[in-house]
Amino acid sequence: MNVSLAEDWLRWGLVLMLGFPILMLLVGELILQLDKRHHPMVKVMRELRTFVFPLAALFFLLTRVLELSGDWVVIKIVETLAWVALIAVALSFANVLLFTGAKPHSWQAEIPKLFRDLVRVFLIAIGAALVLREVFDQDLGGLVAALGLGGVVIGFALQDTLGNLISGMALLFERPFQVGDWLEIDGNRGKVVEVNWRSVHIVNRELEMLVVPNSILSQAVIRNYKGPQTRHIEPVDIGFSYDDPPNKVKRVMIETALGTDGVLDTPAPIVHTLSYDDFSITYRVRLFLADYALVPTIRDEFVTRIWYAAKRNGLSIPFPIRDVYHHHAPKVTDGEMLRRLASYMKSLPSLAMVEDAVLEDMAAQASFCHFGAGESPIVQDQQGVKLHFVLAGSAIAFFQDAKGKKHTIAALTRGDFFGYSAVLANEPTPMTVTASEDLEVLILEVEAVQKMLSQTPLFAQQLGAVIDARQSKLQAAQPTVHRNGTLLSSIG
Repeated sequence: MNVSLAEDWLRWGLVLMLGFPILMLLVGELILQLDKRHHPMVKVMRELRTFVFPLAALFFLLTRVLELSGDWVVIKIVETLAWVALIAVALSFANVLLFTGAKPHSWQAEIPKLFRDLVRVFLIAIGAALVLREVFDQDLGGLVAALGLGGVVIGFALQDTLGNLISGMALLFERPFQVGDWLEIDGNRGKVVEVNWRSVHIVNRELEMLVVPNSILSQAVIRNYKGPQTRHIEPVDIGFSYDDPPNKVKRVMIETALGTDGVLDTPAPIVHTLSYDDFSITYRVRLFLADYALVPTIRDEFVTRIWYAAKRNGLSIPFPIRDVYHHHAPKVTDGEMLRRLASYMKSLPSLAMVEDAVLEDMAAQASFCHFGAGESPIVQDQQGVKLHFVLAGSAIAFFQDAKGKKHTIAALTRGDFFGYSAVLANEPTPMTVTASEDLEVLILEVEAVQKMLSQTPLFAQQLGAVIDARQSKLQAAQPTVHRNGTLLSSIG
């Protein structure tokens, strides 16, 4: 009998001394491999290694090796903790099997994580109560009654916290928004970065953190800028003069909106005549955007381009200020204005060799235009392009091939010109010219350019030299380009 007992504790001692370290080593290696693959089961294995296996080993050490009585309170506590840990691990395992990798819109995906965590805590509490009853052999009726009374007291003390908890669960089940959405709550706008049992954390455009309790959130009017669809309509109000035809204003605004990065082509921008005010007619431009987060950038670019578009198209943006100027300067005749413009044109290096009389004739048909950075005075395949001289700013001329790759042909600065292929050969330009910074150009009509070419051979030679220089770059991007007489018609 004694020999059998001695062999029993010795056998358990050897198992614990050898088997437990080996088991822990194997589980640790398994955890390492699962962690490398980011497998969700790694949490379950860590709970086994950290809680269940050590508690089980301690229990067997006390009862099988040291042969202590099972009625000792320390052993009962260890046994209780081991069973509770095992219940928690089993629930974690069930959570991984049921909810990890759930398909969108399935019942598993629709159950909020907060609710799952609360159910898990509730089941662990029930399991712990059953374990306590079995291990300690005690009636838990009195304990349940005491806990019920204590729960009422705690409920009154923590009614705000519990209100946030219940409101948070309701919001999570309803799912009016999720992390990453842009919300407006009581006039505050921001991006949702966290949703928990107590509150919702949003970060506004000034990078300030706003914490909104769930109890307040459940009673507030929430505007979700990313739901039920990600598209957003951004209204922009702008006033134009009563002298500007409304249909012309609408056309220019739509063209400007479509040329702004971030504005969708489909659905197209919409312009409405909003009201007739004291100093202007107010129009509302409705921009369709794909991403609400980019609203400030897109709005800034669009509003900036309105000024340039208005200048180019002869539209006026009035303001409620009356300026009265008193001066007695002599009147400037049209002839003097033409001579001044011709003198200014002669200051351009590309026009320095043109006779004054020819420049004056050209000035009578010239016009000025402003383009903002990013705008394109001419685009590839555009018909009816006129000759442009750069007065201020800079631009890039590039060719875009069939694969969408852009090939830079020339960098344009003051004195450079572009758009001469369509003028000379009446063909669409194969290049796009985009302003690198604010660009001011002088635009000449076809007749004026042709007269200048016929009367100024040096300018024609210079034009041909520039064409040859750019043609070599265009040929590398478009090998099929060919010559058309002495001038190359496929240069823009």
